[in-house]
Amino acid sequence: MFIEFRNYTTCIQSNNLDSIELAVSRIFELEGCRRISQPPQPLSNEELRQTPWLLLPHLWIVGLFVSTPGWTIVKTEPNELLCRRARGAARPRLSELAMQIGCNAFHLGAYGHNNDILLEADAMGQTFISGSVDRIEEEENQFYDEQINASGYSQFFLLDVPEEIQAVVKAPSPEQQQEKERRLSELDMLIGTEEEPFDDQSEIGELLKGHSWRIDEALEPLLGGSPSYWHIWKNNLFYLAYTQQQQLAKNGVRLLYFQPAEHYRQLDPLYEIQGYY
Repeated sequence: MFIEFRNYTTCIQSNNLDSIELAVSRIFELEGCRRISQPPQPLSNEELRQTPWLLLPHLWIVGLFVSTPGWTIVKTEPNELLCRRARGAARPRLSELAMQIGCNAFHLGAYGHNNDILLEADAMGQTFISGSVDRIEEEENQFYDEQINASGYSQFFLLDVPEEIQAVVKAPSPEQQQEKERRLSELDMLIGTEEEPFDDQSEIGELLKGHSWRIDEALEPLLGGSPSYWHIWKNNLFYLAYTQQQQLAKNGVRLLYFQPAEHYRQLDPLYEIQGYY
């Protein structure tokens, strides 16, 4: 019933892949990272499936995926690379990227059922962060080095996004929450009786889905594109980059490879690089 899931998706309100690629390359190269044309060293399928985190100090990947008209989806390895600040920077990389391209962008991080983050960045570099994270041993109300501006449910506060996107990210009302709890209680009482609905387990499963799961599912058909790479986290970007380059290229995907700067290579890949969320 409680299936754990995570998703890390950045959405840029532009279909200009050339402009996005140029801006991403400039940002990382200014940090001392080196753009390379192909991933280094061939790896077996088993190595890619079992130990992808070992590659993190040596290879970063930024994937640009054609989305619905007017949008581009960005996936990165390490996860949420654009949500973090470059060494010595005063703003997250996504803010710098939005300014360089001159358009709006946002990142949605979904962490299980009830924790999610929405990092908004506009063309002027302003940012706003809403939502919540469950991160032990760190300061509360922070997302990496950024202060969470509005705790609780993630919602759009800064960007003027299309109404259909705004609607699916809207926080549930107290009345909706009460109705969900009432129905869950009702179904619980009916279990094992003659009045138990045929599909009660399915309905219970839907009701138990948290806000993060619901908005993740709702945004995919709006922004996922065809083919959809919204849930690429299930198929590890490292694995796809090493084994499906030709197919990705046919689908209009651009993969950008970078060798991290030396000071990033000294970090623990399970913590400072990969992130806790």
